[in-house]
Amino acid sequence: MAHVRQQIRDRIASVLTTSVTLVSSRVYQSRVYPLTEAQLPAVTVYTGAETSGLQTIGTKTLMRTANINIDVYAKATADLDDDLDAIAVQIEEAIAGDFTVNGLAKDAVLISTDIDFSGETEQPIGMARLTFAVRYITAIDDVETAR
Repeated sequence: MAHVRQQIRDRIASVLTTSVTLVSSRVYQSRVYPLTEAQLPAVTVYTGAETSGLQTIGTKTLMRTANINIDVYAKATADLDDDLDAIAVQIEEAIAGDFTVNGLAKDAVLISTDIDFSGETEQPIGMARLTFAVRYITAIDDVETAR
C-alpha cells in the first residue's frame, strides 16, 4: 500500500480524469510536468503542505490536513478567465461529488483559488490553482490506512 496522502492524491486525480471533460483527461499527478501547447488545457495534481496533531489527547491517532493543489493550465486567449472558470467549475463539482475522497478522508474543502498569467512561454498561458484542504486520520504507527 501507500501513504494515505498518496491514496488521496491518486483518488482525486482519478475522479478529475473522468469528470473534468474540458481537459479531455489530461490530468497529471506531478507538480513538474512539461506541458506542450498541444496538451492544453491540462490539470496537474500534487500535495502541498500538511499539518497534523493528535486527534485526542492520549490517543495514538493523528488528525491530518493535507493541502492538495490542482493547477489548471490553459492557452491565453481573449476567453482565458472564462476558460479557467469553466474548468474550475468541473473540478469543484467533481470533488464535491466525492467529498470524503472515497472514504479516505473526513472532508475535502476548497480553501483558495489563485489565478495568474504567464507570457514567458512560447504560448502565453493562464493558470488557476485550486487548493483543497483534505482532513484525514491515521494511526501514528500505520500511515497506510485511513481511519
